[in-house]
Amino acid sequence: MASEHIVKSYDEELERLKKIIVEMGGMAESQIASAIEAVVKRDTDLAALVIEGDTKVDHLERDLDNLAVRLLALRQPMARDLREVVAALKIASDLERICDYAANVAKRSIALSQAPLIQPAHSLPRMAALALQLVKDVIDA
Repeated sequence: MASEHIVKSYDEELERLKKIIVEMGGMAESQIASAIEAVVKRDTDLAALVIEGDTKVDHLERDLDNLAVRLLALRQPMARDLREVVAALKIASDLERICDYAANVAKRSIALSQAPLIQPAHSLPRMAALALQLVKDVIDA
């Protein structure tokens, strides 16, 4: 349940934090799925897109950090609002790290695509699907 503050721009800034987190979460899901697809299909173009996408997530994290610092400095949030701002900082850091890992998988997929074709590990897509489901569940929560 969202609380209404006297200053409308404060509510808008808190909402912006949430929107950035949701956008980063969606990108993390997409990056993981694409990185695994690049490995399985030996798709270097898709891998390159995943690597490029990591930069956008880095920018979103930086934007969120700046907004959070602004909120802390100018609005001096208390109680629930303070917990939301601190949680947003932690969540953004974790999501950015997830995207870094997806980019690392994509980089490895490029190297693997240049190696002779080997039977892919049957468990890799299944493990990736489980990891992706965990990320989705966390974002939904």
